[in-house]
Amino acid sequence: MSEQEDTGKTGRSERVALETLLVSGTQYLKSSSIASVGAPEVFYNLPPRPHIGLRIDVNARQLSEDQPNFEVSLVMQGIGYRTPPMPEMPEPEILYKIDLTYSGLFALQNARQDMIETLLLVEAPRQLFPSARHLLLNLIRESGFPVANIQPVDFNALMQSRRAKS
Repeated sequence: MSEQEDTGKTGRSERVALETLLVSGTQYLKSSSIASVGAPEVFYNLPPRPHIGLRIDVNARQLSEDQPNFEVSLVMQGIGYRTPPMPEMPEPEILYKIDLTYSGLFALQNARQDMIETLLLVEAPRQLFPSARHLLLNLIRESGFPVANIQPVDFNALMQSRRAKS
């Protein structure tokens, strides 16, 4: 077996181990809002693929001190731009602004203290993201705007970035 194949299997088994420590419950839309900036004129001459700027944050809070139950929230802010921001035009015309908070209930089972942060800030949002992305894209479409593609998010890199800023 090559080194590369061995690494792939180890990564998969680690993910399975983390998932067994994190029990997911209900997922729900906690809040959402969308503003069509400059409507109705904004709908004249829409670009076929607007640029979307996306900010994501993850919050986790314990529901009671004596229980390992948490609410994890994926907070997303999307701004649709007519064109991508560029050095000569760092703030292009805004078409829409969306704020969305998508949450889920999670319980930890037999998790070591050093694993809790990864479980709540990486694994839980990884489970929430597909549904949150689906809701965000539906809001954009139902508001009359062309839908852009949103790639998966590396929540581990997001956590590391947040740690580096602290």
